[in-house]
Amino acid sequence: MATEDIEPATKSQRLDEGTRKTVVRVVRHSLLLTWSFVVLFPLYWLVSMSLKPPGLANSLPPDWIFLPTVYNYIQLLQREEFLMAFANSIIMVTASVILVLLIGVPAAYVLSRYDVPMQRDVLVWILSSRMLPPIAVVIPFFVIFRELNLFDTRIGMVIMYVSINLSLVVWVMKAFFDGIPETLEEAARVDGATQFQGFLKVVLPAAKPGIFSVAIISFIFAWIELLFGLVLTSFEAVPVTLFVYSFIGSRSIEWSMLAAASTAMIVPVVVFLIAVNKYLAAGLSFGVVIKE
Repeated sequence: MATEDIEPATKSQRLDEGTRKTVVRVVRHSLLLTWSFVVLFPLYWLVSMSLKPPGLANSLPPDWIFLPTVYNYIQLLQREEFLMAFANSIIMVTASVILVLLIGVPAAYVLSRYDVPMQRDVLVWILSSRMLPPIAVVIPFFVIFRELNLFDTRIGMVIMYVSINLSLVVWVMKAFFDGIPETLEEAARVDGATQFQGFLKVVLPAAKPGIFSVAIISFIFAWIELLFGLVLTSFEAVPVTLFVYSFIGSRSIEWSMLAAASTAMIVPVVVFLIAVNKYLAAGLSFGVVIKE
């Protein structure tokens, strides 16, 4: 009799547990879908605005149903200033990312593996370049660039972008190198590899997620930078952000062209993200390799 009382209770408990898991799953997916909608809605709004005719771009209430047109993109591609600014940004930002990795990654490795005198002070000094607000340093940079004939040059903007991102690369990559066991390099040296070969063939491949992570973050920081481009360029080295900003006038805003240019700006970042996607998730976790 006691066994008959227990069995229905067990079945009911199992049913309740299964129902509870289903409810939790439904609530979890609902929250994720809601959050995805909140995150992606601004992007949808931007793209939809770029596909509306100029007269409907900022209409109130907004037209949710409309006939898409690429008129704004055609107008954008016919403007030589946009193509020049876009090419400037591609060249300057790509060159700055390559240069900042060539400088920052070896520097982080040295700070991680060697007993550098006053290492903590050196790290804080490197980080201090990111502590000041950009508006506090833009005027000294303007004076220096003008004296060195770097004003409104691509080389000057590359140097500017490198100075912005160098501290990020050094600090993040040092954390990665700290997490890579030194025993890997010792094993390579036992097999006859030099210190440099160990760094090149053992450490760098293990740190690849971190390198791609700082590369994409450095690319985004340089790609969306506006203030330094506004002050340190005038015509030859104008970045695409400054061209996009030109659609915001003192009396009116060209919403449709602004949306089309902003959408075009997103494309290189999305392409870069897709290209390094498999490394990005592991790199941002900072825990892909555990030091023994």
